[in-house]
Amino acid sequence: MRTGRSATLLLGLFVGLSVIAALGVSPAYAKGTGPTYSCTVSVTYTTNLFYVKTTVTASGGYLPGPSETNSVKAFINGVLYNTQSSTYTIASNVVSTTVTIPVSSNGSGSYTFQSAILSSKGVQLTSCTGTYTL
Repeated sequence: MRTGRSATLLLGLFVGLSVIAALGVSPAYAKGTGPTYSCTVSVTYTTNLFYVKTTVTASGGYLPGPSETNSVKAFINGVLYNTQSSTYTIASNVVSTTVTIPVSSNGSGSYTFQSAILSSKGVQLTSCTGTYTL
């Protein structure tokens, strides 16, 4: 009977969609739409250490997760002297992470901290810069 076959196909479609929904598939965005990512860097200093806090925000969606990496490059007077990174899990559309970087052996000067946020697939989502002068 055709009604039995139609009912089986509809049941199969419903079960298939239910399984996909249960897997927590990330929302798909049309090309050119979806979230935009931004970040800010704030720098604090204590004896011989900088604390570089990066806050990442997704506007119009969510951070891609399940984790991201914050790769921070530290420069003194324009010369790279240190690279640190931290990986963190995503809990919402705003997340902050702090990286500790020692003061350069050169001591005082103009410090720049470039923070690049990478998705779990290694794709750069955004970048930002903070400065500090000793």
